[in-house]
Parts: sequence; C-alpha cells; structure tokens
Amino acid sequence: MRNRIIILASLAIVLAGCSRSTVYSGQGMFPDYRDVTIPCNIAPLNFRVGGSGSVTVTVKGSEEYRFKGKRGLVKFPEGRWHSMLEAQKGNTLTVSVESDNYNDTFSWTVVADSIDKYMSYRLIEPAYEVWSGIQVEQRDMESFRSVLLGDNRNADMCCMNCHTSNRNGTSFMHLRGANGGTILNRNGKLIKLNTKTEKTGNTVYGDISADGRYGVFTTADITFAIHTRTDMRMEVYDQRSDLVVLDLDNLTVTESPLTTGDEYQETFPCFSADGRSIFFCRAVHHEQPDSISSMHYDIAVITFDPETGKMGDKVYTIIPASDHLSFSHLKASPDGRWLMATVAEYGTFPVWHKESELCMVDLKNRSFMMLPEVNAYGADTYHSWSSNSRWVVFASKRDDMVYGRPYIAFIGPDGKTGKPFLLPQRDPEVYLSTLKSFNLPELYREPEVYNARDVAAFYNNVKPQQVTYVP
Repeated sequence: MRNRIIILASLAIVLAGCSRSTVYSGQGMFPDYRDVTIPCNIAPLNFRVGGSGSVTVTVKGSEEYRFKGKRGLVKFPEGRWHSMLEAQKGNTLTVSVESDNYNDTFSWTVVADSIDKYMSYRLIEPAYEVWSGIQVEQRDMESFRSVLLGDNRNADMCCMNCHTSNRNGTSFMHLRGANGGTILNRNGKLIKLNTKTEKTGNTVYGDISADGRYGVFTTADITFAIHTRTDMRMEVYDQRSDLVVLDLDNLTVTESPLTTGDEYQETFPCFSADGRSIFFCRAVHHEQPDSISSMHYDIAVITFDPETGKMGDKVYTIIPASDHLSFSHLKASPDGRWLMATVAEYGTFPVWHKESELCMVDLKNRSFMMLPEVNAYGADTYHSWSSNSRWVVFASKRDDMVYGRPYIAFIGPDGKTGKPFLLPQRDPEVYLSTLKSFNLPELYREPEVYNARDVAAFYNNVKPQQVTYVP
C-alpha cells in the first residue's frame, strides 16, 4: 500500500438505528448477556460481575437450575450447561443474578436451531502501522477449544488474511510477502497458488460457491490515507478493482468485460445460494484520491453459469447507493432468502467507520431493511452466515470503539432478529486484556484439516502453482 495523506470531509450523519457504545466500566455484568437470543448448542455464557464476591445465578424454565460463582466470576460447568440448553430448547428462560453489589433479572431465549460448530477469525492489532503477530484461529462453538490455523510469526511476519469458510471441503487463505500465495484446501489436500496472471492481478476479497467448485474474487490496487481529524483514524480504498472467477477444478481464471475496466470499481463479490448469480458492490471509478468521500457503492448482480464458468451479459443494480449510503461485505444466506451487507456513509472499507451497520436485502422481493436490534454504534462489519441461515456472526467495535469482537445474532425465517451476544470465553476478561481485534469471523460445520504448522511449511518451502488465464 502507498501512504498518502489526504483530508476527507466530515461525516454528515449517523445512520438511523444506532445505539450508544457499551464501554465496560469495571462494574456490572460483562459481557452483557441480558435478554439475548442464543442457539441450543452454544458454549457456556460465562460472565463477570465487577467488584463482586460470591455470585448466585438462578435459571428458570420448565425446570430450575442454580449456579454459583466466586470472586465475581461465573463459570458454568459445561456438562450441566449443555444439559440445560438441550432440555430448554425453544423456551425463554428467566435468569436472576445476585451478589453483594449486583442484582438483576433478565431472559435468555434458547432457539432450537443450532449454530455451526466452528468459527474462524483473524487476530490482529487494531492499527494501520503494524501487522505483527497475525493469527488465524479456529474456535469450537460448543466448547472453548481452539486451534491455530495460521501464524505469521512462522512466515516472515507476512500479512495473512481472508480465510473463507469451509464450503464442501474447500477453503482458502491468502499469504502475502516474498514466499506468498493462496493456500487452497480441497477436501484435506493443500496446494499453494499464484493467482496473478498476465491479464489479471492477485485475488483479494472473495467467496466460494456452495459446491466448492468456483471462487469469485476482486483484484484490486488498495491504498490508504490518514485522517487529520482525531475522531477518525484512516481510510482504506481501492484505486481500481475488478472481478474474476477462479475454477478450482481446473485452476483457471476468467473475467468479464462487464466487471472489469476503468468505468466502474467492483468489490466484495459473493455467490448466490444456488451458485447461479454473483452479487457484488460497484461504484463509478474516481481517479483522484481526494474524492473518496464521494464514492458510494451500489449492490449489483450478474448471472453465472456453473456449467461454463462464465458470467452473464448484463449487470443489474439491486439496491442503489445514495449520498450517505455505501455498501460492502456482501454475504448471501445459504437458504437463498437474504443478502446481508455492511452499510456506511461512503467508501468500501467500513471497519474504520464508526457509523457502519448491518442491513439485509430480501431476495424474494429485493426490499431493503436495516437491523436496529442487531446494530450498535461502533462499526458492525465482516459478517458470516451459519449454514442453516438462522445465525450470523459479525465483528463489532461497540464495546470500546477500538477492538473488533465477534458478536452472534439470530435471524428468523421472516427476517426478525434477536439481540446479539458476544462469543463466550472460558474467562470473559480475555476481551479486556487482549490487544488484538477478532475480525473476519466465519462459521462452518466441519473443522479444517490443517493447522498453523502446515501453513508455515507451505509458505516457506512450497512453490506456488500458476493458475491459467482463460479468455
């Protein structure tokens, strides 16, 4: 990236539906698990009550359960917790928390639809100056077990990004640097690819079709600029960006004149559930970097033929942008009903935009809806669907405006949502002590078959295979 300093226009509004930040003061309950909707297989919602000694938690549904905590920390025994959730599927539980300095009663709604068993996320410092110590971690959602899938300390401190969920045994991870490439996993077999061809650039943001055959990616020239305002840190943007399709069976890449060229910039593509459409974000190209605040990305779609691997002959705009509305991070629900996006006031890198929120498009009628119960002030971005389309995970900075943390929200068949909750940890204070953001969270059903040692070995010792450009 090239470092350019520009002055950007002040934000004019904060999008409707935002609530204020919930920065933890050291008192009360953390994480805030009051009145949340949870899956029946989630790990225990351990929490801390600041300044407390012994804590008693009483949970009432069709049966009553009682738990104890010490020194303000409540750690639910995993066996009893899962037995309780299994017995209370579909019920709304009344939860009472009592200690010497805290008393509260609230509810937990236990949904019978389970969440995918695994989540991956990237651990990275929330700053633009460094990317030392990047890890990609896989977490078991039913327990607190985790495994490292990637660690750049064993790979020349390279930038390591864009792990994408396991689709029919297919996933990828981009590695930059001198020995870089795209690590592709297909049914347990790892290969390293050079996705840059004589006609197309390196692949960046992308998605894999549900059958695992195709990947759709943006190729982009990405740069950044530093804000002079103290309340805004930086702006990341594309100087140019196009779309390509990668055939993972034949290791070929192709493009379309409708999604390349100088007139538009295309980014954040994803496949529809049936694999016959590609959704993406598109904006009119702006040559000068000082015009980034006027760049607004539409939601667009083009058909795709899985038999030929070719895109269609027309681009349609689904939801147009406006002066204060720009879309990014598209993800289609596996049931084919919804398209979720991040919306900000401008641009296409909303992780630095405090006003960023999640929204959805109903693909049955192409209506647009915000998600006020899910959103909060502080950059809600990088979402991913569970395979049953009932849960999403997203990275949110709502707790302190600095660190992204994985929040999970219920999405009903009718689009109604539940209050999101923070991914539970064995010790919830890990969120208050770690100096890294959890970003790019992805949900999937089967565990990855490789680990950080395998990725390091491929980075250091394996030469990449060259993909072939096909007109």
